[in-house]
Amino acid sequence: MLSPTRSSAEAILKTVVTTVSTILQESTSAIAERKEESNDADDSEPSKKKFKDDTEVETSAAKTIYPPQPRLLKKRKVCVSFGYCGAGYFGLQRNAKDKIHRTIEDELVEAFVKVDAIPQAHADDMSKMCFQRAARTDKGVSAVANLVSLKLSPLENLTQLVNDQLPKQIRMFGVKRVAASFNSKNSCDARTYIYILPTYAFCPIEEITSESYRITAEVLQLVKDVSSEYLGSHNFHNFTSGKKFTDPSARRHIFSINRKILINHNFILCLIIAIVRGIASRDTIQQAYNADKIDIPKAPPLGLVLEKLHYDRYDKKFGNDGQHEPLTWEDAQTEITTFKEEIIVPHIIKKEITDKSYPFS
Repeated sequence: MLSPTRSSAEAILKTVVTTVSTILQESTSAIAERKEESNDADDSEPSKKKFKDDTEVETSAAKTIYPPQPRLLKKRKVCVSFGYCGAGYFGLQRNAKDKIHRTIEDELVEAFVKVDAIPQAHADDMSKMCFQRAARTDKGVSAVANLVSLKLSPLENLTQLVNDQLPKQIRMFGVKRVAASFNSKNSCDARTYIYILPTYAFCPIEEITSESYRITAEVLQLVKDVSSEYLGSHNFHNFTSGKKFTDPSARRHIFSINRKILINHNFILCLIIAIVRGIASRDTIQQAYNADKIDIPKAPPLGLVLEKLHYDRYDKKFGNDGQHEPLTWEDAQTEITTFKEEIIVPHIIKKEITDKSYPFS
């Protein structure tokens, strides 16, 4: 028989064991419920992980991996020197909406897009890349070295990359960074043109014209004398297409004319030919500077070539500032001369022989 004290102790112990068992059962039930809730959550959204800096990231089940993107080069204001034989193209200037009449700039701009120098959006809207040409040339006219200014990505070996995309009758000679204010047209001080033509074009009207005619020293001197009347500043509205006498851009200055290679426009050349041959009087030149309209025909565009652009003022201001270079392209002169002598001049001579742009008369 147990004493009262021992009976009380056993009763207390029994009560404690029962209480602990109840707590354990409730704890196990709560853990099971939390596990079920966790499983339900896994079905609805991905779980989260945290780095030591408490930054939340998605687990691999929901993570999207993107391919690395190429680093885009910052676009720079540059100028591009290039030459072309105008045969087969509808002039230089591009019209992005015209898909029929192919121009020189179509080839050039599309080459820039192909090498990722400019995006397609800039080719579709050329104002987005601040595109400007130095001198616009018409259908059939060639250029030894023209120039455009624009914003593009300065890729390594850009000249070679672009030339690989161009036809052989169009060549890029180089690219240079220019000042933000540079405009290839407005910054140009002067343009030099050459005109290649057969000597029988100057045959006097009283003589029988033939391919065997060779210009005499007297006739060559007359060409020089007549050409000298163009020197200086004059209003050349009669030597342009559509310009009025009051148009400020009709006033031009001719610095020099070489008697072996006639410089400037084919309107001017045609009048020189007419005077030398005896078809027009010599005072026609002075009359053409006046306001009255005179109908002056154009010489064939085949022999007209833009040979050089002059940026003397720009070179003086920016050419040696430590950030920019003079726009003289001396390092590309060999390529420029070769292109002229092997592509442009042979084409003009061959085309003149076959087509007779200066017919016998």
